[in-house]
Amino acid sequence: MKISLNWIKDYVDLDGIDIKELWYRFTMSAAEVEDVEYAGRDIQNVVVGKVLSVVPHPESKKLKITQVDSGDGILQIVCGAPNVTEGILVPLAKIGGSVKKLSKLGKVKLVGVESFGMLCSAQELGISDDHSGLLILEGDYTPGTDIKSIIDIDDVIIEIDNKSLTNRPDLWGHYGIAREIAAIYGKELKPMQLDSLEGSENRSKVDIAVEDTEKCLRYSGIKLDGAAGLKTSINMKVRLFYCGMRPISPLVDLTNYLMLEMGQPMHAFDSRQVESGIVVRSTREPEIFRTLDGSERNLPEDILLICNKERPVAIAGIMGGENSEVLEDTTSILLESATFDGPSIRKGSTKIGLRTEASARYEKCLDPNITVIAIQRFVKLLKDMNSGITFASALSDVYCRKLEPVDITITKPYIDRYIGNNLPQEKMVEILRSLEFKVEVEGDTFEIKVPTFRATKDITMKVDIIEEITRIYGYDNIAPQTLNIELKPLEYNEERLTDHKIKELLSERFGASEVMSYIWYDNAFNARMGIETNGQVKVMNPQAQDANTLRESMVPGMLGFAEKNEKVYDDFSLFEIGSVFSAANPTEKCEQHKNLCVLLGSKIKSEDELFYDLKGIMTFIAKTLKNVIPEFSACSGEYNWIHPMKSVDISFDGKLMGYIAAVHPSIRKNIGRKVNAAVLEINRDVLHAINTEVIKYRDLSKFPEVKLDYSFLVDSGIMFDKLLEDIRGFKSPLLNSFDFVTSYTGKGLPEGKKSMTFRFVIGSSEKTLASDEINGFAKSIIDYMGELGYMLR
Repeated sequence: MKISLNWIKDYVDLDGIDIKELWYRFTMSAAEVEDVEYAGRDIQNVVVGKVLSVVPHPESKKLKITQVDSGDGILQIVCGAPNVTEGILVPLAKIGGSVKKLSKLGKVKLVGVESFGMLCSAQELGISDDHSGLLILEGDYTPGTDIKSIIDIDDVIIEIDNKSLTNRPDLWGHYGIAREIAAIYGKELKPMQLDSLEGSENRSKVDIAVEDTEKCLRYSGIKLDGAAGLKTSINMKVRLFYCGMRPISPLVDLTNYLMLEMGQPMHAFDSRQVESGIVVRSTREPEIFRTLDGSERNLPEDILLICNKERPVAIAGIMGGENSEVLEDTTSILLESATFDGPSIRKGSTKIGLRTEASARYEKCLDPNITVIAIQRFVKLLKDMNSGITFASALSDVYCRKLEPVDITITKPYIDRYIGNNLPQEKMVEILRSLEFKVEVEGDTFEIKVPTFRATKDITMKVDIIEEITRIYGYDNIAPQTLNIELKPLEYNEERLTDHKIKELLSERFGASEVMSYIWYDNAFNARMGIETNGQVKVMNPQAQDANTLRESMVPGMLGFAEKNEKVYDDFSLFEIGSVFSAANPTEKCEQHKNLCVLLGSKIKSEDELFYDLKGIMTFIAKTLKNVIPEFSACSGEYNWIHPMKSVDISFDGKLMGYIAAVHPSIRKNIGRKVNAAVLEINRDVLHAINTEVIKYRDLSKFPEVKLDYSFLVDSGIMFDKLLEDIRGFKSPLLNSFDFVTSYTGKGLPEGKKSMTFRFVIGSSEKTLASDEINGFAKSIIDYMGELGYMLR
């Protein structure tokens, strides 16, 4: 946002204040200043010139030879502007002067004719983009008068970072910035000149009906006659241009000027298009509407509109309609000054893809108590343009949701404790009152009324008051002090330590990424995925209609992350530790505990591989944290995302801890056509409660081990735990350990069979194994497995 220092000076006396220091203190106290531009410095030795005569150039049809009174002599100047005529007053850049993009003017010959200066357009003075012709000065000015004494060309333009103003709707206008500067320097803030609207009281009011009172907080309007023959002053145009607005027409310029000055967007309707009155409503079904920029907009449902009794005339808070704009023959206007719900304007602006200066301000939650003040200011400036302005109606004001000042009680000792500095009480009160807070003092207690322009989304509690005092006083003025507090060691939390170890294992050992989800179900997502839940714990005040049930399982939320990740990655591993909730029915008290959920997704690995990977992860976690081996058995879970043939329960010492399952095909296909997925979900509290087994160590063998991989054909429906149990039944003094390697299903295998590969590690602590011993072990394990029906592949 751009701010004009000349504009600020209308309301604060800045004499004697260093400009660089001003913007440094403003940055430290209010908002970040990103850039400072010294406008007009490159315009030198430009005066008022009067064109005395104009004759055609003898050698060029496009050029003319003029004689111009410069105040200290008559100058011959060759000019190509189409609007140069005898008798006009124009800016004249004399020899030795400078204009935009031309640092120093000298005598030149243009097609053989000498020219002793330059007649300027507004663009060449840097005050407009218009270069269609000369800037004609309206008024009775003496030739030779410095142009800067007539036009406010010299200015300091600062650009403020919009992000730092998000919670400060009062700073989206020059008057709010002036208030801050006045408070920072202890200066008086000059009041804004307003019209009393005297003479409008006896007129009939404009018929205004607000149907959507949730989105429209206040709507004020008044009809004005005599709005013909208006002209925007040159200095108003300059201010608009310097602040990034393009002058258009007097009425539009005036609404834009008010928006930049007060931060209050306004709109002027041609009264002929709203004679039946105003209706503020939301779209009930999709509509097509043509805006002022000539674009047809497809408006979805729930977009706030300003309408007459027959049709829409504006998109509320965003842009007016082409069918109600002021025209050259407009003499009567209906002036709108309203406040709309900020989030609704933001949502509507996003839906239709149209963001404007007005919507940028409305979405910050403007103060509804300034709508009438803005009308009074507009009328004052309009009467300055044309004293013949009359009221065609009384002021109509529909205030749907009244905003009251916020009351805060705070004591000086409370403030001192936060500031760490004994700031005089009188200084605190002075600062707050300079910001237009009303303060009543009784002893060391302050009863504060926060003005409504700070109460929409900013000042709500005691610490906000402390911030106001310290930022205006100056953080640099508060001497740093050494902390004098007793340091206490952090409370040892074993559960938190367990969580940290689990996260460390999953991320570092297995490359899994931690995710964080909401603790409630997304009912809309579950319905789309075909996920069935039986959550009994309901939220009394849900964030959204589809978020009214606390989760009893973390898997649905994890499947949501899987849907996002499969669009980007061929393989992904996700995990989360979070709270789940359960109850027998909605009226019972709920129980809460923490679960660990791990999801593996892949477009490369099979479901079986992911399933066994999760078993390996579970075993590794249990072994690393507690030095125990979990037990796996047939799955008893009833969730519909559990694959009935590829799932196991996890328990230890007979206590159920959770389950591992491939995701059911009916749900997996909704995540992605080519992705396979499997989940692990355990009760972290049960895992944490397991007593850690004492780790027993044995001497490392001095002799090498031998690793033997064998693949066996097994029935497709066999439980993995049954297979492990059968292998554990094989006894051999040479067998040190065995591990599952991989599985395979597909071509080359008998129907109803799958291949399971295991790695057997054998060795001796007394000697290196001979070939016959290795071969003997191999024959023994193959014969043993064959007797159980597991044939070597």
